[in-house]
Amino acid sequence: MQALLWLIAVLVSLVSAVFVIGGVVASVRSGQPKLLALAAALLVVFIGVILLIPMPLVVLTVAAATGFAARVLVRRASRNSQHALQTTKLTAAHLTLLTGSFVFLIPFAWLISTSLKSDDEMAVFPPVWIPTQQVRLPEYPRTDGLNAGLSLYKPKTAPSAKPVRVAETADLDTGEVRIKLLDGTNTEKTVTRSELTKVRKVAPRWENYSEALDYLPPNTFHGLLFLGNTLLLTLGTTVGTVLSSSIVAYAFARLKWPGKNIWFGVLLATMMIPGAVTMMPQFLIFRSLGWYDSLRPLWVPAFFGSAFNIFLLRQFFMSIPGELEDAAKIDGCGPFGVYWKVMLPLVKPALAAIAIMSVLGAWNNFQGPLIYLSSPEKMPLAYALQLYQTQHSGEPGLLMAASTLVVLPIILLFFFTQRYFIEGVSLTGMGGR
Repeated sequence: MQALLWLIAVLVSLVSAVFVIGGVVASVRSGQPKLLALAAALLVVFIGVILLIPMPLVVLTVAAATGFAARVLVRRASRNSQHALQTTKLTAAHLTLLTGSFVFLIPFAWLISTSLKSDDEMAVFPPVWIPTQQVRLPEYPRTDGLNAGLSLYKPKTAPSAKPVRVAETADLDTGEVRIKLLDGTNTEKTVTRSELTKVRKVAPRWENYSEALDYLPPNTFHGLLFLGNTLLLTLGTTVGTVLSSSIVAYAFARLKWPGKNIWFGVLLATMMIPGAVTMMPQFLIFRSLGWYDSLRPLWVPAFFGSAFNIFLLRQFFMSIPGELEDAAKIDGCGPFGVYWKVMLPLVKPALAAIAIMSVLGAWNNFQGPLIYLSSPEKMPLAYALQLYQTQHSGEPGLLMAASTLVVLPIILLFFFTQRYFIEGVSLTGMGGR
């Protein structure tokens, strides 16, 4: 019964949240201070009850009441019922998108948080999201050369005693800790770890990143060799994909030649062949060419086009008015001149979307290097990260730091080019217009 009440309370709260936030939005748009104050009060009551009173019946009652009141407020602040319905729909859509964005950002936030934690925060429950470190006391050096950590000591024999501030001066082989009391007496004693509570402060451990790079073999120049291989593969794959796919798409869209539609159907049919079917024949071909254990099998095939990208660009090329092509031909442009000077500038959004997807695919490619490469000095970052995980799986902080370094360039790329990517995808859905 309790679980059923909670389920109903959660569902009613979600619906009420839409009306309450919609009431705030409608009040701001209408410019009525009294309605805005009322909407803000409903929002405060709604959030306060949900967060502070963990009782399903109370949450259900308050959510239903605030939701009904907010619905009336939305209609008061709107011009008519149609406008109120539009405000509610837009509020629900934005809340859904924000919730989805938050859910998808949780793994990335956990990646960054873990990469900045110290070892003693890795496996604690509940998990720690904001990295902290133990407060250090420079005036009390440890036997290992580090500064002593500040802790609170509470003996097991006196559970009601007030904790005493101490400095951890040494960790003994027996698992015990040697401490020095900071009560003015500077008395030293040996206690168990369970009797100590570390005094912590918010302090990310940036050393995880430098230590992650130091763990890499010296001949890789702190991972720069892996980065160079990845950049070479990414550049070759992106240039090859964009050039070859656009040329073939232009031929299918704007040129007239015998059997064009038949060959285009054959091209689309290749998209239905699973990659596992062609994996072995491709490997045998590249081995016969002497390309095994080289980077060429990973980027040369990009210069032979991609069926999906060709289809995508063909739709863009077909939507371009033929008058532009005719005008270019009158000015003396041949087929290649029309392709280079007229067609390509008009399909920049699609080219940008294809380039970004090619970069993502080449940067994250793990299966290809696993099949064709055997020399460590030729590995890209994706394969090197897998080897790093195998060797240092017991150090999650360093592993997450290495993963962050690998993922960060792609995140920055998408952050600065998302406008072109979204524009290319949205234009694709409108037939290139």
